[in-house]
Amino acid sequence: MAQKRPPSPQRAAMQRIVEILARGAGPERMDREVDAIVARLRESGDAEEVQAWLEELRDGFAENAESAAEAVDEIESTEKAAQRNAERAAAAMGACRDAFARHLRAPVAA
Repeated sequence: MAQKRPPSPQRAAMQRIVEILARGAGPERMDREVDAIVARLRESGDAEEVQAWLEELRDGFAENAESAAEAVDEIESTEKAAQRNAERAAAAMGACRDAFARHLRAPVAA
């Protein structure tokens, strides 16, 4: 049987975030999680590689946050619990996007 290759660092980061989002984590938790993920990414690659990974992750979460915000608008106003959950998910994805963007702007420690 062929040995399964481990996921790429950015794929592993995305999987970790998706797992935490699925548990209903809020924006504050996601912000902290992204900080930890970025620290691990910086250990996994050179500065240029990490920059590309961060851009890819930021862009992916920008799209997801926009889609989630649109989904909130489509929920019936009578569905209060569903609306709260969708708003929390949209805010969490927005926090991921913003945290990756913040790390892109931050200087990398040598």
